[in-house]
Amino acid sequence: MQELAVLASRMLTTQRRFTAVSDNIANVNTQGFRKLELEFKESVSRPGTHATASYVDDRAIHISTLPGAMVASNSPLDAAISGDGFFAIDVNGTNHYTRRGQFVINAEGTLSTPEGYPVLDNAGAQIQFPQGVTQIRIASDGTISTEQGQLAQLGVFNFSPEDLKMLERAGDTAFIPMMNAAALPVENPSVKQGFLEGSNVNAVTEMVNLQAVTQAYQSSIKMMQGVEDLESRAIRSLGSGS
Repeated sequence: MQELAVLASRMLTTQRRFTAVSDNIANVNTQGFRKLELEFKESVSRPGTHATASYVDDRAIHISTLPGAMVASNSPLDAAISGDGFFAIDVNGTNHYTRRGQFVINAEGTLSTPEGYPVLDNAGAQIQFPQGVTQIRIASDGTISTEQGQLAQLGVFNFSPEDLKMLERAGDTAFIPMMNAAALPVENPSVKQGFLEGSNVNAVTEMVNLQAVTQAYQSSIKMMQGVEDLESRAIRSLGSGS
């Protein structure tokens, strides 16, 4: 039975890896997408016994911090973060954090995402544009100015390495902090106006990962079937000998 438990743990972890890799591949062209990586380890002692089995301990799925390529969009409202950090957006009263810097000005003059969610400044407030402005500049520190003067500073926030593991995906490009993970303002952000960050998924790498995960899962199924077959034979042998 121990062999079945070991194989079951491996299959569960492989399923989670398959889901993560498939999601990565599906978003290879999604602006601001951060790929998911599964953290795991093997050789974990089985609780309640003195034996050590090669269990697969599924630790967590966390966000890759590798940057995506920057692509010029030529829109003065678009912005890409160079280095660490996330933009903050207000989604129905809850702060979400994203690397996707595709922004628009809505009918009320509020800087928003294309979906209509307000973008927040470094103090967590919405950014409002005066009517009729035509010249918009975003400085390298995220400061937004128009022909009427300085307006606000784009909020760029980051999380500690441990809190990064507490971010839960909300849609394709946004994250919600869980377990009291704290978003901290980046002191010296680096922002590029007129650029968008692409996905940080390497399609070739993820296709190789997908093939490896699929083979590992198929191998585990065959091994489990073999163990079950041996156990069935043993039971039949005991039954015939009684």
